[in-house]
Amino acid sequence: MSYIVVGNSAAGLFAVEEIRRHDTQSEIIVLTAEEERSYSRCLTTYFLAGDIPASRLYLRDFNFAETLNITIVYGVEVSGIDPARQRVQSTDGREWEYSKLLLAMGASANKLLIRGGNLPEVFTLRTMKDALAINRVLEQGAQKAVVIGGGLVSLKSAYALKKRGLSVRVLIASGQILSQMLDHTAAGLLQRHLENNGLNFFLKTEAEAIVGENHVQGVSIGPQTELPADLVVVGKGVSPNIGGLSQAGFKIGRGLQVDSSLATNLPNIYAAGDIVETWDVVLQKFTVNATWPNATVQGRIAGANMCGGGEIYQGSLSLNSVDFFGLSAMSVGITKLPDSTGQENWSQAETLKMVGGVPIYSKLLWQGTILKGFVLVGDTSQCGVLTALVKTGRSLSKTEMDLAMGKRGTLLVGISK
Repeated sequence: MSYIVVGNSAAGLFAVEEIRRHDTQSEIIVLTAEEERSYSRCLTTYFLAGDIPASRLYLRDFNFAETLNITIVYGVEVSGIDPARQRVQSTDGREWEYSKLLLAMGASANKLLIRGGNLPEVFTLRTMKDALAINRVLEQGAQKAVVIGGGLVSLKSAYALKKRGLSVRVLIASGQILSQMLDHTAAGLLQRHLENNGLNFFLKTEAEAIVGENHVQGVSIGPQTELPADLVVVGKGVSPNIGGLSQAGFKIGRGLQVDSSLATNLPNIYAAGDIVETWDVVLQKFTVNATWPNATVQGRIAGANMCGGGEIYQGSLSLNSVDFFGLSAMSVGITKLPDSTGQENWSQAETLKMVGGVPIYSKLLWQGTILKGFVLVGDTSQCGVLTALVKTGRSLSKTEMDLAMGKRGTLLVGISK
């Protein structure tokens, strides 16, 4: 057998380890577009903030490839797949033949297509290369930053830059921060906390141009309105890396489509991680849930099935958590009531209080007696059991529903009886 894994991040790493656990002899080749060994994308903002050194980003030791007897080929841009000949092709003309193939190329940050977007101090933050490049600008004495976008990566970047001592302004096209993660109340609580720690937000504001001849000098947000800046970070979402696959015959929607074994529609080819569409256990439809936990589980199961394991992937769900300056927030599943007709069976329960100056907010969303999602701010201690309830989708009694909004620990005790 010859196993090829394209991608060296969460899904690819866990797949390789699982393949080797089942098959100790066959050849395993990892192809990655990056020049770095496996690292955690989730930790890049902590590195920028100065909380951890670059060495802490790496997920495995230097001798990882040697220990598992695998070959890692760095700097490979995959240009196509030939399913008939079972070959992977790269942009520089190289080819690799496979018996089983896993596509785990992840996603890429969306670019900002405005004037000045190609200036050298304009960055996205997706890879370790991005983080190191931003860090070099910080070490050169950057003082003022503009972050474009109100999503998770944008706010984590803004937080990191503020911790490094920069003046930070955040431009958000919508009316709230983290619109894909939090409801309006939770977003307001977190925004006020971030403002109290020195961040400045401009809601319903678009960047019209990045100003500067050879270097960033500012960001234009309207006629004769310019925010001074010597560093710009763009966080406008990501897109699955499926461009090189469109001609190979794969079924592609928002991402690469797979079945419950994480196999694609083409023989001997599997896919996992941010590149794939999987069944969302809450939304009850196929979608892309690009999170690190989803990718690790998908990678492990895909790796097992490439070795004939026959495991079933039960599905993904939206799950995000943050902690900014000591205030935590988390959301799972559906965070806002559906606004379409025919949704009379939906309800929500909210609580908000202040404890020692810290906001404690909880919102649970129900479809009948089934928990479909929740938002927590300030106290996330019940996130584990609530997430389990969302995943299982089981109907709860009135007592269990009441316990779900109760004090710390009562829910777990109540549903265990």
